[in-house]
Amino acid sequence: MSTQSTQAALERESTEVPMDGGRQVTVMPGNPWPSAYRGSEYSIVSSRKHGDVAQWSHMGDIQAMTGVPRGLKDALQNLEKADGRGSFRLTASGEVLTKVPADKYRKVSEAPVSRGHIPVYVGKIDGTFDFQAFSNDPTPPSGIGEVSVWTGLPFKHGETWAVCSDDVLRWSWQDYYFESAFDHPELAETYKRFRPAGGLIYLNEHGHVWGNINREDVPASERDRIGNAYGEWQQTASNAEQRLVTRRLKRMESESAPDGLLPVYFGHLSQYDSGLVPKAVVKDKTYFTDTAMELD
Repeated sequence: MSTQSTQAALERESTEVPMDGGRQVTVMPGNPWPSAYRGSEYSIVSSRKHGDVAQWSHMGDIQAMTGVPRGLKDALQNLEKADGRGSFRLTASGEVLTKVPADKYRKVSEAPVSRGHIPVYVGKIDGTFDFQAFSNDPTPPSGIGEVSVWTGLPFKHGETWAVCSDDVLRWSWQDYYFESAFDHPELAETYKRFRPAGGLIYLNEHGHVWGNINREDVPASERDRIGNAYGEWQQTASNAEQRLVTRRLKRMESESAPDGLLPVYFGHLSQYDSGLVPKAVVKDKTYFTDTAMELD
């Protein structure tokens, strides 16, 4: 997929992070990240044709590239990332996170662990960070409950949250499960109209919400809505959007979902629960030791 010049820039501003016990801490750029290491995954790589680009990739065979937000490469280089390149994450709030080897991190004494790869807060992305052939930042549906086919980056792109049977949103990694600091009843209720037992949703770096739906299991009350969304996508999707969704459907085919799982767009977080963005509260400190053992 082709690249485009991005109008985004890194803003080196602080962010607020909810903690265990109802506390909230202010985190400055360059400081250790005291919460779950999560978000949409990108890498800054060197392209022979385009120079340095921000790249998204899935299993090496599906790729998308866009321009590197202004100031991000320098910030990563200041954190001892080789040549300012390597992977970074974008949370649903637009926060930039990366991992820095402990032996190169100047603030390792402030981190919860002193070995491995330390999660670090870099700043926030401001401006347009998107793609030319398709949009990862579409216009949301007109209201809660209105849906369309998600035509942005698929394959677990974004923060992965489980909408559980008790309507609580939980973020997980390996054997760790952390609840959101906030309640999200409107988001949970809307999702369960289409998947009553609950399941996974994905929150991308712009705050958009999407999830996989098995059309075989959609309640009768919502089947027409899903069918209409699919029909509209077939008529209006660009070639790039057609390829992304079709690949997704093919890879998600199974005996229980012979037509694959349809990526459904539920709108933007600003439309739900007073705009509260889910944020994981880490209650088990051994998580920091284990996540530091992974490069990213």
